[in-house]
Amino acid sequence: EEVVAQPVDDTYRILVIGDALGGGLGAGLSRMAEPEPRFEIVNRFQETSGIARPEVYDWPASLPKIMEGKEFNAVVVLLGAYDRQAIREGDFRLVFNTPEWTAAYEAKIDELLDVLNAAGLKVFWVAIPPMGDAKYEADMKIVAALQKQEVLSKGQVYVDLRSAFLTPDGEYTDKGTDDTGEVRKLRSRDGIAFFKQGNNRFGQLLLAEIKRAIGTGPIESAPTLSPKVDLPSPEIAVVPLFGQDNGDGTFVAFQPDEKLISELAKVVA
Repeated sequence: EEVVAQPVDDTYRILVIGDALGGGLGAGLSRMAEPEPRFEIVNRFQETSGIARPEVYDWPASLPKIMEGKEFNAVVVLLGAYDRQAIREGDFRLVFNTPEWTAAYEAKIDELLDVLNAAGLKVFWVAIPPMGDAKYEADMKIVAALQKQEVLSKGQVYVDLRSAFLTPDGEYTDKGTDDTGEVRKLRSRDGIAFFKQGNNRFGQLLLAEIKRAIGTGPIESAPTLSPKVDLPSPEIAVVPLFGQDNGDGTFVAFQPDEKLISELAKVVA
């Protein structure tokens, strides 16, 4: 009987999971990967999700459903901007950055990594970008250091692109070269969110790291599929409310301004 040669599927499918910042990065990565048929990007983000509070959104529990029936090669993770807060364990609230909190947070990162490792995915865990507020930035560095330690201990890739969003002296800046090499404002005045051109730059840098990690050998029969961009499901708000617990029980929220709202609308459009 006749043997029909099956076309080789060389598509590299990447799932992007994260919070509002992760959603922006995923959109930027999708745009930057668009000219390359090799990559297919699927974005799944939950605006205010994190690792510290699974009761808000439980990534380890949700991932099997998200990945069901889909052949992903890799996952990009950007989480942590909302993790500067107490972790609930039973009747206890573990206060941010205490030894008890640190141990619980490490265990939660491991739980997420174990799900991704079990699925056979290469993990590209992205460092939390620099933040404009000095105290917030210091706390994010604490969170990021724990993430890095656990990611490396699980044999996965930690991608630190922070220097691209700092001055040569290592200070926070909202300006930088965009994906075309032009110096522009990359981030919003809240010191947290990225504009569309900032997400493009973030995505461009990440794509370069991914390509370096997986090698870019020749592709025999590249399918002409363009990357698929999945919009957030309807229950996920388009405009993020950035905020965090202040440790004393108060909650500080940064409502993005109108310009940012229009930028974010473009990001997910």
